[in-house]
Amino acid sequence: MTKVQHSPDRFELYEQAAQTPELQAKFLRALIEDESPRELTLGEDFCGAGAVSRAWLALDPQHRAVCVDHDDEPLQRLAKLAGPEPRLTAHRADVQDVCDPADLIAVLNFSICELQSRETLLAYLRHARARLTATPDSAGILALDIYGGVDAFALGESEIELRNGVRYVWEQREADPMTAQVVNAMHFHPEHGPALMDAFVYHWRLWSVPELRDAMTEAGFTRIEIHDRFGDAVDDDGKLFLRPIESADDLDENFVVYVVARAR
Repeated sequence: MTKVQHSPDRFELYEQAAQTPELQAKFLRALIEDESPRELTLGEDFCGAGAVSRAWLALDPQHRAVCVDHDDEPLQRLAKLAGPEPRLTAHRADVQDVCDPADLIAVLNFSICELQSRETLLAYLRHARARLTATPDSAGILALDIYGGVDAFALGESEIELRNGVRYVWEQREADPMTAQVVNAMHFHPEHGPALMDAFVYHWRLWSVPELRDAMTEAGFTRIEIHDRFGDAVDDDGKLFLRPIESADDLDENFVVYVVARAR
């Protein structure tokens, strides 16, 4: 009997290639300095299929999540994977049209670059801060990631091998350092079967760390930290210890960092 091989869809491949949801969820939880068990709501903006929210819910039975995305297709995948989960709320909407309170908001996979102007960026940051301060005991944390470094505007491709013999290629096909506009694409080459070229294509405004820090400050955030890793150590109780970087000397020439800001 011939074994029928499972063909992963593009969202499944995306999660393999671009996300580490369990680590990201643990990192987000460690950002909240109050380690006492309590109900905590994660707002995952530009959520796609909500992989980080699904991992967040798996961390603790008291956790809740609010997912927001304007695209129906990944939200349908989220509904299929999460099932009838009462702790999860999903909105098909613009991120600035959702006002559900959250203890922390995550904007990952460089999604902040969907915001093309400083005016739009600042409006979003103010909106996020309002959601984070809607309750008096909110942790009030916004975490987003960004890439940068000496090759941030270089054209080219990089590739890695995923599970099941799938070769993943990340392509930066357009980049203008004068406008900070970039076009990036994700391609997947299964060992058997046709390639998924342009599985995802992004037209982004690549924000720099100083630009994001300045906009966060103007939006009313405080204590802005930069993290270049998910944590340095885990104790016997499973607590993750985080250490923000202190200077550019701690960064590689090319980097991905988490910019973390507190609303109070």
